[in-house]
Amino acid sequence: MQSLIKTCALSLMVAGLTACGGSGGGGKKPEQPPVSSSSSSSSIAPSSSSIASSFTPASSSSSTPASSSEASSSVASSAAAGSENTLAATTYTNYSVAEIANCGVNITAADKTFAFFADYDSGVQNQSVSSLNFSGWNHATNGSTTEWVNLKNTPNTYNFSTSAAVNDSCNGVDTINVVLVKKVADWDRQHSNGFERSIISYGYKFGDIENLVLDLKINSAKTTIPSVDSLKTTYASYVNAATVDGLDSGKVNLGITLHDGGNLNAAIIVELDQSTLKDKWVRVTIPMKNLTFYSEVNYVRTAKTLADLSNVVIKRGLFVGETRTGAVLRGNINPWSANVPETFKETDISFKKIEFQLK
Repeated sequence: MQSLIKTCALSLMVAGLTACGGSGGGGKKPEQPPVSSSSSSSSIAPSSSSIASSFTPASSSSSTPASSSEASSSVASSAAAGSENTLAATTYTNYSVAEIANCGVNITAADKTFAFFADYDSGVQNQSVSSLNFSGWNHATNGSTTEWVNLKNTPNTYNFSTSAAVNDSCNGVDTINVVLVKKVADWDRQHSNGFERSIISYGYKFGDIENLVLDLKINSAKTTIPSVDSLKTTYASYVNAATVDGLDSGKVNLGITLHDGGNLNAAIIVELDQSTLKDKWVRVTIPMKNLTFYSEVNYVRTAKTLADLSNVVIKRGLFVGETRTGAVLRGNINPWSANVPETFKETDISFKKIEFQLK
């Protein structure tokens, strides 16, 4: 069994993120604050005063493999035979992805790390994540039926649980499990659910971090990603094919934002091909320098650098489902109508580790 790195329970903070904002392919629009997940007794509903539209990737080609993308041999992250290790990594423009072998076997915390969430040897099972100041929201339980009619599952499916759960696919480690939902057409409540953790009391600054590391698995059970061709068919009367091509590539996208509680952000969108990675544990390693840094006031962004934010303390990290660009189609549909059909990207995902590797 594994255990969480021991951390103090943080005092809950009201999040400042309009988690459902975002670029609309030519327009941005604020919306109502997220509705707290009905499964979370202490979840934080991000308020309307924050950083909607904070999920533009560091590069529009961030999922394109580099020219020397794959190592010629496997690289073990653990010297102990039979212990968890990573195979050869594929390097993309802003991050790398490596399959995990012997998942959950003999895993301990490395030096100079801070875990948002992690489970290591000899630990408590089904641990509380709400006590670690995790929270989530789920708009799909807002009472509207027409808005969510095309979702594949019942609304409560998309709740964020206040407890981790033992995962038999990784030697019984505890995992955070959630089906993340992103709208494709409308920017209202586009990040239909998501989760975050407040870490401000730890005092980590943007400049303290070398890499952000995520160990995750895309579960095929409830993952439904519409193909680009199907989107072109659905929206043929509203946008041209090139607009759809520019929006999404029919793959899983995970939006990650680190935020200072004011208007300073570092964000990235990671793209994972569910056709090849489904039901496999993988490690995603993101160098901090490869995130996009910016300030945002009234949905207007100003580019920043890591050096600009180096001494700024991180308040929280937020995780949502995304399109490849972080945009939706609404900005390209004029006039907009409530009759435009909604399509959803649904990603069933498990996290066993979300970690800072410190400098």
